[in-house]
Amino acid sequence: MKTPKNLLGTLLRQWRKSRNVSQLELALRANTSQRNVSFVESGRTRPSRDMVLRLADALDLPLRARNEVLLAAGFAPFYPERRLTSAGMELPYRVLERMLAHHEPYPAMVLDAGWNMVMHNRAALHVIERSVPAPGLSEFSSPQGVSFLKLVCDPKGMRSRIRNWTQVGRALLARLQREALAYPGGPSEVQLRYLVTHNLLPAFSASEPPLEAVIPVELELGDKCLRLFNTLTTFGTPQDVMLQELRIEMSFPADNSSDGILRDWEIHGSAPASNSSAVWKTNLPSKNAP
Repeated sequence: MKTPKNLLGTLLRQWRKSRNVSQLELALRANTSQRNVSFVESGRTRPSRDMVLRLADALDLPLRARNEVLLAAGFAPFYPERRLTSAGMELPYRVLERMLAHHEPYPAMVLDAGWNMVMHNRAALHVIERSVPAPGLSEFSSPQGVSFLKLVCDPKGMRSRIRNWTQVGRALLARLQREALAYPGGPSEVQLRYLVTHNLLPAFSASEPPLEAVIPVELELGDKCLRLFNTLTTFGTPQDVMLQELRIEMSFPADNSSDGILRDWEIHGSAPASNSSAVWKTNLPSKNAP
């Protein structure tokens, strides 16, 4: 694909239009003139590094996108992108470990921007290993971690166990669409395109009224039905690209029966021996056990 001659202007214009912001409004937010914004977008002027950052901030761009516009302007990236095990990341890593451990016996995991599972607690492992036959586990594992989105949506994964897949799948579709709109061309749009292309998501329907305050995932596990609903947590003031993109998915039992199932698993140990957990290694050391 041919790279636009004025890549910076092209990127800023695309982001401005996706945010439904006029040149005048952007200029007011960035404390500059509409003429300057117009000149930057048309390539008639080369903005300073500070101006690029101000425009990116005014458009509320994700940190990864801010680095991209800086590169397009000929400047080095401003925001670092480090692994959780890198120097300087000890505090957020410890916080994530504590959150996962304290959430036992309920499932919790940390997902990156590509929906890869990079950390998890024991309860999450119990649910996954009881949901997916051992021969199929390795299909969803990669050096980046377990592809949790594909694991859930693929019929060879957890989808065959989800009793209310139509409702759950449509909720996932709506979430991916929201994330794709917030970051055009970002990881969620890539995942959405893959899932739609491979027919792994149900068609959207706005005709069905909501049945409950939240949509629980109903997993059929033998003679048991595990009903879980999720909450989503992110870091409030991240200054690292990877850290901003992390999401902590924490599941809670939707009824007393599900609560009892999870507590029983915590007391009586791991999943059946036929499911090997070796293929479920994340791309981080397993330090999250209390």
